[in-house]
Amino acid sequence: MNNSKNPRKTWTAPRIAIVVLILALALSWSGYRLSEKFGGSVSTQGNEIGGSYRLVALGEGNVTEGDFRGSWVLVWFFDTHCPKGLCGPVLKTMSDAKIALTREGIKLAPLAITLDPLHDESDDLKKYALPLGDHVVPLTGSPSMIERVAKEFHAPNEMVHADDGTAYHLPSPRIVIMDPQGRYAGTLEATAGTEALVTRIHQLAHRG
Repeated sequence: MNNSKNPRKTWTAPRIAIVVLILALALSWSGYRLSEKFGGSVSTQGNEIGGSYRLVALGEGNVTEGDFRGSWVLVWFFDTHCPKGLCGPVLKTMSDAKIALTREGIKLAPLAITLDPLHDESDDLKKYALPLGDHVVPLTGSPSMIERVAKEFHAPNEMVHADDGTAYHLPSPRIVIMDPQGRYAGTLEATAGTEALVTRIHQLAHRG
């Protein structure tokens, strides 16, 4: 009688461990596939506007909000089909503001994030953005991540159809400003110009 019971006692624990391991591996694989399909998560980090992200910088690989700690960060959304007369001045404003503030010892990271990652590949972003604002950092990412980041930064999700038949995403009407600790600091109208942007950073820096 005792010999017939021992195998059950001997194998119960290992069998349970094997089942648990199989379930854990299955859940891990499912989580990986979901992450691949839908992109990583975005956390607001307590900010009313902004949050964490993982995006792709041209030639630099993945970047996160942590890579810009210690700098004031400008976040603006656009796409490369936007008329250059509309989006070009904003890119130049952010680039010129970086030059001006760097001379004062103030670190600034101007980020221009595409709203159209399916069509705006690295070469497209380089050819469009850098001639207009060579100190701007153009960013792209998976469609799901771009969608989530755009929501966190309150960017519009609206298509504009120009008279010539060109369709493009409505660029953000405001530039979002994050402080060097990664917290939301304020906004500025995208059309305000370099002097107004530099003044705004000065105001926010002194307020902090």
